[in-house]
Amino acid sequence: MTEQQQPDLASQFREMGDNLKNMMKTAWQSEDAQKLRQDIKNGLSGLSQAANDAVDEFNTSEAGQRLKTETQDFRDRVRSGDVETKAREEISKVLHTINSELQKAIDQIPKSDPGSDDTADPEE
Repeated sequence: MTEQQQPDLASQFREMGDNLKNMMKTAWQSEDAQKLRQDIKNGLSGLSQAANDAVDEFNTSEAGQRLKTETQDFRDRVRSGDVETKAREEISKVLHTINSELQKAIDQIPKSDPGSDDTADPEE
């Protein structure tokens, strides 16, 4: 009996890998790919310049100056403790209101008879 020769899968996989590598290299180096990369590069550069221009324009605008002033004022209030004091006052008011409402709810709950056993089984 003659033995059939098995296909050499390893060499076929190597050949496929080489072919894929060559295809990717050729595609990467193609004129269309180079043009696409240049277009993307130019587009990102234009976007970056437009964003920088917008930031510069905002910084010199009235709104930008107002935001800068308000930010500085807020930072100064934080440093002076004014923000902390106001926050504590507001939190205290909220907690007082919550506690008052909880107490009202507790007062509305019917009280059980102190002589009765609340733990007794109601079916007994």
